[in-house]
Amino acid sequence: MRLPLWSVLPFVGVVLCVAILPGLTPRFWKKYKELLLATLGMPILSLSAAINYHWVVTAFTDYVTFICLLGALYTIGGGLYVHGTPKANPVTNLGFMVLGAIAASLIGTLGASMLLIRPLLRSNRGRKHEAHIVIFFIFIVSNAGGLLTPLGDPPLLLGYLLGVPFWWTLKLFAIWFFVITSLLGIFAALDSYFYLNDPDFRGPVKQDIKANFRIVGRWNLALVMLVIISLLAPRYLPDYDLWQAAARTSGLVLVMYLSRRVTPKQVEVLNNFSWEPFKEVAVIFAGIFATMIPAINYLEHNASQLGINSPWSFFWFSGALSGVLDNAPSYAAFFALAQGLGKDFSMLTLSTGQTISEPLLIALSCGSVFFGAMTYIGNGPNLLVKAVAEEEAVKMPTFFGYLLWSVSFLLPVLLLTAILFFES
Repeated sequence: MRLPLWSVLPFVGVVLCVAILPGLTPRFWKKYKELLLATLGMPILSLSAAINYHWVVTAFTDYVTFICLLGALYTIGGGLYVHGTPKANPVTNLGFMVLGAIAASLIGTLGASMLLIRPLLRSNRGRKHEAHIVIFFIFIVSNAGGLLTPLGDPPLLLGYLLGVPFWWTLKLFAIWFFVITSLLGIFAALDSYFYLNDPDFRGPVKQDIKANFRIVGRWNLALVMLVIISLLAPRYLPDYDLWQAAARTSGLVLVMYLSRRVTPKQVEVLNNFSWEPFKEVAVIFAGIFATMIPAINYLEHNASQLGINSPWSFFWFSGALSGVLDNAPSYAAFFALAQGLGKDFSMLTLSTGQTISEPLLIALSCGSVFFGAMTYIGNGPNLLVKAVAEEEAVKMPTFFGYLLWSVSFLLPVLLLTAILFFES
């Protein structure tokens, strides 16, 4: 069953609204974004349900799980406070990025982002140029760093749930290392240039610098294990998607509740914790999930005719879609395509007993994760990091302004990655 091609237009409308309206008419967007996105999304949901209600049920359960995962990690990150602020310079900033890139695969890109973005911003408060730090933080910590485990990024977690062995992603280490070190090198050069041309910057106040470096609210770190259990344990329940989704969601909601209970009030004040950034992200992704059904449907029926049948094409097409669509559903669409493209000499046996082309899976995994940083809406942490930075008075670029940064600095690295690892 197929949806008509014109039904993709509301999805395009959602992307354009998110790209244009916050910068063009911020008051209108803030006041009417829910109504606008609902107007675009509800007709498509009704049409999709009339043709195949399973599409809507799947989109709804995926959205709820996605938002609850974001909420759990956002709450945990907001409940942690890194006490003590090192004076910002290119070396300490680079250290933050390296630590974030490693932590992203251990506690997820969102967990690492929420843990480190606030101390990084405090350290650099008062600099003439701060936006580039947040942009490269999104590139490195909020996206590329999460490639090495299924816990790192939602697409890889989805792959694990679809049967990819848990430790398989460690095979991607060479590609991860190349992309991370390339981005770190570019960031170090750029940050050094801005730092040397900012002679008036004196760093954070003395009492912050001298304070002992420690993490307050450490009970939240223990809740990361509960997040992992909530995501993975439902897989062993009876094979019924709604039961598994309900169990997963209940566990993540429990994490949010426990995090609020164990977090000292002082941490909330120090972190300037607010639900507003999370609410905005939830509304935007509701619009995306509601209107993306026709786009995924079209891709599933036409990808093979578009010539998407090689690691090179999987890397670029899955990446391009991940940049404007949440990267988890993009991954799911291409995963299904890779399973249906026949056999090659290197097949991976999934825990479900099915097989998938390993070269295509490698390209798909890398494209979905790396290209999530191309736009603000490519991956959930991107918008949250942007919102936290703006709350800290950092003037962030618009949607297209950010896209200019990603095309200028991230895209060349991804082109080299494709040439080195995926060229046929």
